[in-house]
Amino acid sequence: MRQDPSDAVARAVRTALSASTNEAVETALRCVEPSDLAAFFHASLAAAPESSPVATGLPASPGAASGRIVLTADDALAAADSGVPAILVRPETTPDDVLGMQVAAGILTSRGGMVSHAAVVARGWGVPAVVGAGDVHVDGDELTIGDTALRAGDEITIDGSSGDVHLGALPTTGVEAPDELETLLGWADTVAAGRVQVRANADTAGDATVGRRLGAQGIGLCRTEHMFLAGDRLPIMRRFILSDDPAIEAAALAELETAQVADFESVLLAMDGLPVTVRLLDPPLHEFLPDIADLTARDARNELDDGQRAELAAARRLHEANPMIGTRGVRLGIVRSGVYEMQVRALCTAAANLFERGRQPHVEIMIPLVVDAEELRIARSWVTGLLDELGHPELAVGVVTVGAMIETPRAALTAGALAEHADFFSFGTNDLTQMTYAFSRDDVEAKLLPAYQACGILPANPFEVLDQEGVGELVRMASEAARGAKPAVKLGACGEHAGHPASADFLVRVGVDSVSCSPLRVPLARLAVAQALLDCGRVAVDDVTFAFTASGAVSGVAAGASTESAGHAVQIDRALVLHTLRVRGFVTSDGFVASLGDHPAAILDELVHDGLARYVEARDMYALMPAGKEQHTALLPTIAGDAVAAVTAHYDRFLELNDTLKSLCTRWQVRSDVPNDHTDHEYDAQCIRALASLADEVRPVVDAMAAGLPRLARYGSRLSAASGRVSAGDTTGFTGVMCESFHDVWMELHEDLILLQGIDRTSEGSF
Repeated sequence: MRQDPSDAVARAVRTALSASTNEAVETALRCVEPSDLAAFFHASLAAAPESSPVATGLPASPGAASGRIVLTADDALAAADSGVPAILVRPETTPDDVLGMQVAAGILTSRGGMVSHAAVVARGWGVPAVVGAGDVHVDGDELTIGDTALRAGDEITIDGSSGDVHLGALPTTGVEAPDELETLLGWADTVAAGRVQVRANADTAGDATVGRRLGAQGIGLCRTEHMFLAGDRLPIMRRFILSDDPAIEAAALAELETAQVADFESVLLAMDGLPVTVRLLDPPLHEFLPDIADLTARDARNELDDGQRAELAAARRLHEANPMIGTRGVRLGIVRSGVYEMQVRALCTAAANLFERGRQPHVEIMIPLVVDAEELRIARSWVTGLLDELGHPELAVGVVTVGAMIETPRAALTAGALAEHADFFSFGTNDLTQMTYAFSRDDVEAKLLPAYQACGILPANPFEVLDQEGVGELVRMASEAARGAKPAVKLGACGEHAGHPASADFLVRVGVDSVSCSPLRVPLARLAVAQALLDCGRVAVDDVTFAFTASGAVSGVAAGASTESAGHAVQIDRALVLHTLRVRGFVTSDGFVASLGDHPAAILDELVHDGLARYVEARDMYALMPAGKEQHTALLPTIAGDAVAAVTAHYDRFLELNDTLKSLCTRWQVRSDVPNDHTDHEYDAQCIRALASLADEVRPVVDAMAAGLPRLARYGSRLSAASGRVSAGDTTGFTGVMCESFHDVWMELHEDLILLQGIDRTSEGSF
């Protein structure tokens, strides 16, 4: 029987600590399999299933999850709002599904491979996923798995570690990481220090924070295309794509630039002082448009409006027979240069803003799909030209570096010539594998590769385990050529292979300076890199100085801890945490910090353990379960206490201002009965000034309520901060969703006041 990973880690570390020798540490590092650490970060089936799986797909994102079947992203969101775990089942996921994917307990698709949209997004968020399950058939509202007909609401279980799909809800369990794990990984970091960095693939501040908490030393791949998929960004991106009017195109790019500045600031801030590799837009533009087949079918049924017909025309115009090797990456930047110029300007502006605030951003700009030295020279000139234009003293070449993603065989074979214009290279092993094998990765994994592996043609799925003879040889040749032409060039790898222990071992032996993987695989990579460095002789254990003081895992806020809220001591207890969950619905770790001033991890662990709350690992989110809502109702009188009188005395004035806010938000979003395209800067400026005035008017109202209930004072400072962000140019801070916008904070405050007073919102009519 295989040893429990907790016992293996604890025993290895304790033995090494008792011996306090370098040899004992080396033994401890070698006796734990990196893949075993996954048990600490992903749930698994509590017991072997009694029946065979009804379908098997590709194990795209590890972890087991049970839930009710939902067939649309909207239904996934509705289930999440109700506290019901859901498995999102789709033929394949698209950008329109992203919000549903964020909150789903698991994802199941009938098409796609290990590096499909569903797989990449799920791994990044830690959501269990099975993709390419050919026996799963989704047809509108109907679902069949093999010979079994199912419908929305039926329960299934997926195992993203094996690829199996089971009927019904099977119990899952997690393995608690021992305190000794931090010591073991600390030793691994000591071995790798100054030699190989382990970074995270992260596109948001939340993902970056998770990666940094798990030991990432920077971001090796920030996919900027994911930033355009949010509900408030996708319409702007589509407006840019659809436009043939230069003025409208420029206005759309200006809006995107404002949004990108905020995006980049948040990610760079989360990794302050550490390197962040930002890949400029990589996919073809049609991926931001609705599915062409669906639009065509709806057009045949005469179901499209004028806007949708324009989208269909654009999708047809941009359609390519093989878009993966078509107009994407740097090619798109050359054809429509405004996109890359906008992104570079936004990134440099974000870095400059952070420098002004005393931060230390470290920016690496990566150009994707490069195949020629002249191509890279032109792209590099965009960056250097904008740096000269900005003229910021701290934004110099060397602080902002420029490199290329090596993901085509030609780029690998001409790496020596490319190195003349590159400060770094990062091997995109996913695409490099696809192009070297001439495999369509979204097609072959579920259909062709199983047969090839069964016949012994391929020993493993090359999208899971790096092919060292073919793809690996290209990596080795490119590394040697690049270093031969420019010895100081930095080399990294950011494909999903970097998180696979055997593949990471090969990359370390080749001589890379960094590997990057999904945030939750960072601990595995830290251990795998240390083992590889010792195995290949890049590090001699006798030359390393280890610490022999045990260090346990950092715990969260203890039950009953206190925090400061606008100068008032606020006691964070179980009742207040339940209340925060009830008020906000889904709450991230950052959300607790915003609402309470701290993240009450210990209390949250208790609530999850007691079945009162659930944790959505995908987005580091907590939500109340039905039992938690019942307990909150029972505890509400203790939360409100005598403060209700102070709240009620000023509530009518708050409602007057609430009407003002609703009118103001409508003015911001809609102008003359059409969506505000934000091209009239004076009109927007009037709205922004009105928002600042509203923030000033509501502050004394909140302060008066806080005289009776001190924790409410925090709302006043949060509203003022949001208003300040908008005035400083961050327009998402006005009515943005889940970004601590003015509207976000106001709605939270209103819900808090309603709950405290026991008001029925419907009767009040204050929607």
